[in-house]
Amino acid sequence: MNIILGPPGTGKTTRLLTLVEEYMEAGVPPDRIGYFSFTRRAAHEAITRAAERFKMTAKDFPYFRTLHSLAYHQLGIGKTSIMTTKHYKEAAEWLKLGGFPEAVVLPDGPFVDFGFGDRFLEIINISRICQLPLREVYNGSSVPLRTDWSRVDYVNRGLEAYKKDNAIYDYTDMLELFLQRDVAPKLDVVLIDEVQDLSPLQWKMVQAIIAKSNIIYIAGDDDQAIYRWAGADVDYFVRLEGNVEVLGQSYRIPSSHHDISQKVIGRIYNRRQKEFKPRDESGDVQWHRHSEEVDLSEGGWLLLSRTKKGAVQIENEVRQRGFLYTYTASTSIEAEIVDAVRSWTDLRMGERLRASEVRKVYKYMNLNEEVEYGHKTLPGVDDATFLGIDELLMDHGLLHTRPWEESMGRIPDRDRRYLQICMRNNESFTDKPRITISTIHGAKGAEADNVVLLTDGVKRNNSLWKKGVYDEDDEARVFYVGLTRAKKSLHLIHPMVSKGYDIPH
Repeated sequence: MNIILGPPGTGKTTRLLTLVEEYMEAGVPPDRIGYFSFTRRAAHEAITRAAERFKMTAKDFPYFRTLHSLAYHQLGIGKTSIMTTKHYKEAAEWLKLGGFPEAVVLPDGPFVDFGFGDRFLEIINISRICQLPLREVYNGSSVPLRTDWSRVDYVNRGLEAYKKDNAIYDYTDMLELFLQRDVAPKLDVVLIDEVQDLSPLQWKMVQAIIAKSNIIYIAGDDDQAIYRWAGADVDYFVRLEGNVEVLGQSYRIPSSHHDISQKVIGRIYNRRQKEFKPRDESGDVQWHRHSEEVDLSEGGWLLLSRTKKGAVQIENEVRQRGFLYTYTASTSIEAEIVDAVRSWTDLRMGERLRASEVRKVYKYMNLNEEVEYGHKTLPGVDDATFLGIDELLMDHGLLHTRPWEESMGRIPDRDRRYLQICMRNNESFTDKPRITISTIHGAKGAEADNVVLLTDGVKRNNSLWKKGVYDEDDEARVFYVGLTRAKKSLHLIHPMVSKGYDIPH
């Protein structure tokens, strides 16, 4: 077995794809090579880069998948047999629980912030993926529950009965069935990425794949294992024996960032020791009393917080300052609103627009104040028909030509004020936002020229600390990930709410 350790920015995916290329050049067909990962993002990146590099299509690489996708593929389960939100709602009604919330446990994260109903699902799933008795997990209270054991047991047995009666499977079922039915593919070369995030059940699946394969590469970085609280077994990876290769050059981290991050990760005793070099550039590290002191007006930025509460705090601040951003994969303002404002401005400047575009403008106008009743949808007008401002005033119910902020009353006040500030800042509404806001967990694998990192930690009186879900090693790994995202400047914000995590100055 070959173990590849990929510290931040050292090109782990590139190294793995280079191995794929070498084996293909040696005569191994792509359908005899497996590339498996923990997250969809990593699997998608691998298959996209492989298809581009080798001038093939994704279909030529049938075993470039997440582990859950591999189980689904090998078992031949149809989409209609997979547990959905609709099924969870039905199960909750059948169990007379009043309904689970919308979010359910997903196979590849980032993991949801569970509500009361979903805590049943989480504690049940943790016991299954960690291969531990449910009662043991409940007694350990790795997830705070405001209920007794009998209710958890009732939900567990009820869900199993519901799935059996309806012949449907959840994501964990697929992993268990993969092992029970022994359906691992026979492959010549297997590369398994992100192994620091695998649960005990997923490690069993990996072992089943390895048993039927000839050449094995296991890749990851235990220093970036930040999902132990969700069942990841990083200790298994640390103990794993094989031929170890450390990727020794980071193409992301400047030397000053490297010095700080190594002091943080060096606090962990049980880890794989690894040395790697930073970039030649020194980089820039600055401390600030508040994130408002950081100039975000130019360049690409990643704004990070340990908690969702902190991320929301950053989001509110960035909105007040009038910068466009992305948070939880969504842009800070709906594209439809921006398009409507832009179209209205074009109309006022004398341009003629298609009726389909005018309808989008009218959508944000108030009836009988900005557009007459009966004209809101431009009835009888073909989408491709071009219309100008005079025609709209004369024949299509438009009541005035005031600027957009006075003409589009259905745009929420919060968005209206935000748009006005963004426009004063000359923010580009056509380019992808320069700023991304995220928790550290949500940003693993991401990078940016400039990073802002809140140093507020999880409060030590938090119930999860008390119950042993978090520990000092986990916190060191989380902040290590945060400290290693920047390519140029790293801006550290003194804790504003809690004591904060101790990052060396």
